[in-house]
Amino acid sequence: MVIGKIIKKASKYTLLYVSSLIPKKDNLLIFGSWLGEKYADNPRYLFEYVVNHRKDLNAVWMTSNKSVFQELTNLGYPVLLSDSKEAHRTAMRAKYVFTATGKLDIGERNSHLIGSARYINLWHGIPLKKIMYDDEYTYAHHRPNFLANLLESFPFRHYYVVSTSETFSKIYESAFLVNKGQVLELGQPRNDYFFDSSYPKSDLLATFNGKKIISYMPTHRNEGKKPIDLNSLFDLEKLNAWCEKNHTVFVIKKHFYHRDDPTLSASYPAIVDLTSQPIDAQELMKYSDVLITDYSSCYIDYMLLDRPIVFFNYDYDEYIKEDRKMYFPYEEVTPGAKCTNFAELLQQLNDWVVGQDAFCQEREKVKGLFYSEKNQHMVSEQVLEAVLKL
Repeated sequence: MVIGKIIKKASKYTLLYVSSLIPKKDNLLIFGSWLGEKYADNPRYLFEYVVNHRKDLNAVWMTSNKSVFQELTNLGYPVLLSDSKEAHRTAMRAKYVFTATGKLDIGERNSHLIGSARYINLWHGIPLKKIMYDDEYTYAHHRPNFLANLLESFPFRHYYVVSTSETFSKIYESAFLVNKGQVLELGQPRNDYFFDSSYPKSDLLATFNGKKIISYMPTHRNEGKKPIDLNSLFDLEKLNAWCEKNHTVFVIKKHFYHRDDPTLSASYPAIVDLTSQPIDAQELMKYSDVLITDYSSCYIDYMLLDRPIVFFNYDYDEYIKEDRKMYFPYEEVTPGAKCTNFAELLQQLNDWVVGQDAFCQEREKVKGLFYSEKNQHMVSEQVLEAVLKL
């Protein structure tokens, strides 16, 4: 067992150093997201910008998911299965690498073949809750040791993390164990979807036939290990009747980690659970009239649309104690009503129906904390141009 681990690590570092000596192609960029399983998030939207607007560059998506591979193939987008020999050759020659969660987004073996490339961690959201090495529950005890840091300092000497404001640039230094020069304050490409009218509305959302959309998008509980029980959180019969009365559909999209949670115990015409459906979170938010969430960073994206947000923080004390701590006092950076049970939540929806929105000014103030002014609009072009100059 121990010998096997030593051999695996030795192989990894050998590949990293060998790949560092391979000449890189200046116009070759590779992208991946969510452990290779999803076509989504910041890498997706930057990838599409490059494919559609920069014909001088060669952008390639890498995935381990055959459904994603087929989807992109059908769209005519450059895509490779991450465990293929062609993907390995491409990874070794790419000068630029973009991911959403970490190096494994492009495949484990490929992550050992990108030595000396410009590796850009676009990340997957502006954090309210503590992330990476600031997260004492999950990562704090897994900091890389001195030897690992030393061995990776050469092949990953061009590693960068993208932030959205000065506040988060400072946070990312500790969260990702990087210095100031490795943090690029350039914004989130995934939010370009909110402002780009060229993206068509999905057939799935079109089936709602013009109804108002309320989206419930909770964050994960313990990386998905603790299910989110919809049947106990909501009076589903009452919620369904309310939605039908108000010509509204209640859409549920849990975090990716909860994709295997049990489904609703019964069928409700006005309540739709899209957790396991391949609809992008940005698309759902763009067409939502109200967002309900808890501690998810999705509300930070949604603030760019300046629409009502309701915070259903029914387990706040437990969450803070057992799951994640936060970078800010919760009340100060969540511009919306706080609800701890279904009755309070329904009251807020009743207020929304009659046009009440008491948090407009607070949303604008909090938005300025999370986004510098230049990052409150389309940003893919500025991200790309800055990276190409690194």
